[in-house]
Amino acid sequence: MSSLSVVPKRFWQRRLARPSTFQIISTLIIAVVAVLVAYPFVRVVGGMFFEDGLPSVEPIRRAVTAPGVGELLSNSVVIVSGSGMLAVVVGSLLAWLNERTNARIAGLTDFVPLMPFILPSIALAIGWTLLLSPGAGMINVLIRAILGWFGIEIERGPFDIYTLYGMIFCYFIVLVPYVFLFVTAGLRNMPGDLEEAARISGAGAFKTFWKVTLPALKPNIAGAAVIVVWFGFAMFSIPLIIGTGAQIDVLTVRIVRLINFTYPPQTDLAVSLSLFILVIVGGAWLIQLRIMRGGLFVQVGGGKGARNSKVDLGPWCWPARIFLIGFLLISGLFPLIGLLITALNGYWSADIQWSELGFSAFQRVLENEQNLVALRNSLLLGLIAGTGIVLFSALMSTYMQKSGGGPFKRVLEAAIRVPVVVSGFVLIVGMIIAYSGAPFFLQGTFLLFVIAYMATAIPQASLISDSAAAQISKEMAEAGSISGAREGKIFSRIQLPLMAPGLVAGWTLVFVNITGDMEVAAMLASSSQPVVGFQILETYNIGRFADLAAMALMLTILTTACVAIGTILGRLLEGRSRKAT
Repeated sequence: MSSLSVVPKRFWQRRLARPSTFQIISTLIIAVVAVLVAYPFVRVVGGMFFEDGLPSVEPIRRAVTAPGVGELLSNSVVIVSGSGMLAVVVGSLLAWLNERTNARIAGLTDFVPLMPFILPSIALAIGWTLLLSPGAGMINVLIRAILGWFGIEIERGPFDIYTLYGMIFCYFIVLVPYVFLFVTAGLRNMPGDLEEAARISGAGAFKTFWKVTLPALKPNIAGAAVIVVWFGFAMFSIPLIIGTGAQIDVLTVRIVRLINFTYPPQTDLAVSLSLFILVIVGGAWLIQLRIMRGGLFVQVGGGKGARNSKVDLGPWCWPARIFLIGFLLISGLFPLIGLLITALNGYWSADIQWSELGFSAFQRVLENEQNLVALRNSLLLGLIAGTGIVLFSALMSTYMQKSGGGPFKRVLEAAIRVPVVVSGFVLIVGMIIAYSGAPFFLQGTFLLFVIAYMATAIPQASLISDSAAAQISKEMAEAGSISGAREGKIFSRIQLPLMAPGLVAGWTLVFVNITGDMEVAAMLASSSQPVVGFQILETYNIGRFADLAAMALMLTILTTACVAIGTILGRLLEGRSRKAT
């Protein structure tokens, strides 16, 4: 009799147990952020299916029947899918070569795949335009001069950045660092015992990579693929600079032109066109969630992992190093050289006056008070918003992975993550509508920038924190609970330190994206509240390429320092994480 009465009593005790203080605070924080992010999203997405407050298929009809929509959609899909697949393959290979093989060159190859990451995308696009423009492109001018020595005369080319292949090339360069960061974080968290066992059983280096390492990195590669699709369909500066010259239109450029460069603004059509992005990126996100919930990957914390030994590539070591250094040249150094020569020359021309190179462009940039204010604002936004976003993403990832919560937890998760599938420009329009007027009156304020970056960056940062949290076994938290630690202490002392290598990578990604952002800047910044992206766009619009190159180079120096610090810190935290497990 007593045994029968004990079971229902314990059952109801579990059912009626009060949530801990940490659970209450976590729920409140996540709920507040969910409302801030979801409110403008609902305002915009509602416009896709409602008109005058009533359900309507008219927005969908507008999207499907928009002029040139078939070519617009096909261009976007071909460019993003082509560059994205290349980026996933090359980025994963670069990460493996750098983390698991003797091809790594200490102090150099850590930064090789991150070179395009520290360049603002508009600077990279302009850098390659300066190099590969069919007429005055510096590389083309050099090649034509060399061919002229052999009696071969051509007036233009031989390369032309203003093509579909040129756009895919630039997209690919920009996207590789995101894959590299995701896969590197996974490799650093993954014990090397499985790979060591494969090599002992006779598997070669590349077979071990294909059969063991890649399957173990499923959550990281899935997260990288989603972020590649998101960034690909949110890219604005590259299709604006190169696509305009190539007469290749894509969804993002068409959307921003409908909002910013059409009078009156055709916001309804812009919102309707974003439905295509909603479907494509949403599908990628669902695939990533399916992989994460499948659980078929390595977790950290189940026992003492073997030390990660380096794979000896033998005769392939130097070809691998040449591959790493080659990517450094084409992704970072070449466009930087183009920007530097243009900045020192004072203007963009195939006729470079080497004896007259100077720093007048840098001086003009530094003497402009507006540029200094913009730089200060961007750095503050990167530090404050970036740190808050990454810490919040870590809290949300651990919160969402706990059992319980039911539909309420799923609603919170959807409210925060769903904005990842909407064009950033359209989402910002929703924020302007939602927060500019009564009762918030946030137009032109620093807080509106923070909210905007929360909406656009939390979904990206959460992909990294999800991957980091997924590699921490539940036994670690359970062991802390058994020892008497409260949930807040378990989060701060166990889960957060083990997630730290991935979170540092996420912070680096968010900080660099915010400081060099173009998309949010184009919609929210003004002369009274400038940021670096706004100043770069203004300089580009008036055609001052030397000043633009100088601004891009100075921003690159700052972001390089950030990436260097993040990389060093990530390795230090990686060592602590391994000792803890």
